[in-house]
Amino acid sequence: MAALKLLLDDTFEYDFALIAIHCSLEDYRIAFMLNKYAGLRLKCAKDVNYYTKNDTYSFPTLQYDDVKNYVYYTLISNKNKFKDFSRVLNNDLFAESAGEHFKTFNLVPEVKNADYLLKIESDSGKVNVQTLVNQLNQISQIITAYDVNVSSLKSKQNLIFE
Repeated sequence: MAALKLLLDDTFEYDFALIAIHCSLEDYRIAFMLNKYAGLRLKCAKDVNYYTKNDTYSFPTLQYDDVKNYVYYTLISNKNKFKDFSRVLNNDLFAESAGEHFKTFNLVPEVKNADYLLKIESDSGKVNVQTLVNQLNQISQIITAYDVNVSSLKSKQNLIFE
């Protein structure tokens, strides 16, 4: 009997916009600023967990479902800082240093300098991302905010969670 081979020709479309935000605020403070100046109502949500072979990384999220305009906003931290307890071996005077070392894991490494990502999912397509970016750049605590081209990201599958 001949082997049956099925081919999937459909490609998965990523139908969301992404805004990268650079700022040094904590997640609750940036959410307060976005709620106040951009007219959002972000609230705490369940953290997003990202699993690798050896570790699990947790990223805090805040969400807002605008049911009137059919838009779903998710603010997620792009950085996870953790203590690395492995010993550092150097050919140095202090050959073994067992001090605290911190490493950073980025959810989307292509925009590794961004502190937060604002994911915007819209069923109606009524969201003007550029207007929202301009509103975010008016906030004095935000260093910069810009639109990210989702189709050019290699790790865009990291932004699909639920």
